[in-house]
Amino acid sequence: MASQSEHRLCGLQEIAEHEEIPPAYLRKVLGELRRHRFLRSVKGIHGGYELGRAPETITLWEVFSLLEADPYMDVCILGNKVCTPEWSCPFHDDWQAVRTEIVDFLQKRTIAEAAAGISKVTKLGNSSQTGD
Repeated sequence: MASQSEHRLCGLQEIAEHEEIPPAYLRKVLGELRRHRFLRSVKGIHGGYELGRAPETITLWEVFSLLEADPYMDVCILGNKVCTPEWSCPFHDDWQAVRTEIVDFLQKRTIAEAAAGISKVTKLGNSSQTGD
């Protein structure tokens, strides 16, 4: 949707087929995004979904933290029930540094940037398949 022209509605089935996502699962995800006003929906035969805000204003972190049960990835990478600086696994400090970098990255990047990157890769993939 971020790469679509402004005010172009995308239907659930269209998105599901294009992204190869089961429609039932996608309906739940889109509903959650709509409830938090990242998307708007229009009902009816010509209805569909569109972004609720400009893609340049929606960070990957906003979407990730909404959809991910543990967005800060606080769970021990080895599965320990307790993994704190006082009672840590061998990878605790390294994993904490990686988590911090991931969160920082997601907070700084927007869905507009992601869409531009996907569009660029898709164009490259299409030109190599056609022999251009």
